[in-house]
Amino acid sequence: MSTFPLDVLAEILCRLPVDCALRCRCVSRSWRALIDSAEFAKLHVNYSVKTNSNLRLMLRKVDYFGYGKRCFYSLDFDSLNSRVVTPKELTNPLMSSEINTKILGSCNGLLLISNTVDEIALWNPSTGKYKKIPVVGITENHVHVNFGFGYDVTNDDYKVVRIVQFEKGSEKGSFHSDVMVFSLRSSCWRRVEEELPYYLRYEDQPGTYLNGSLHWIASAKMERPANKLEPLIVAFDLGTEMGTRTASPLY
Repeated sequence: MSTFPLDVLAEILCRLPVDCALRCRCVSRSWRALIDSAEFAKLHVNYSVKTNSNLRLMLRKVDYFGYGKRCFYSLDFDSLNSRVVTPKELTNPLMSSEINTKILGSCNGLLLISNTVDEIALWNPSTGKYKKIPVVGITENHVHVNFGFGYDVTNDDYKVVRIVQFEKGSEKGSFHSDVMVFSLRSSCWRRVEEELPYYLRYEDQPGTYLNGSLHWIASAKMERPANKLEPLIVAFDLGTEMGTRTASPLY
């Protein structure tokens, strides 16, 4: 087995479901190193996307009235055709008996989860591995905070985006945005100098990831209630780290 080409082995193993691939780590040290590598993870994701395989549905149980567990569950899409469907309970690294954990974004099987703006983490439900993201404080009185998470294809990096928006001066509808990006590769936050001239209409709405960009419903200026203004879609490109208007109106 030691003479078996690793590239061929990787092509075979990437076709397995995640649970089966993880069990194969016990075969040998070389198999473990291969399956744990970033290159294999990318190969497995690309194959799954290309073939629409290894797809899972994430469910969340919330106890609004008591002190029960607030759990996440995983459900294979293929099992939906079975008579008996049994979701798999997952261990949420931020699970609390007092606060519901939110999903702030998802990309390539990774989740950005949060209990509060001061406690966020990147979590791989398939492997159970997670990384807590360092907190960057907010000094001013803000209107709202929005997060997003996605993959920067240009720089081969996963990024978390935090957009904090503030009222600006006494002029009606005036605001400014503080945009920060966390790079998983460098493991640090960086402030984006380019101003985001769009007001995100909905508080706590996670950015929707598509084609290398995060998308939010926005307006040209701040207004309450937000439905008085024409809605538009703003896209934040994770490669250039710039926000642009992509569509208007929505309806």
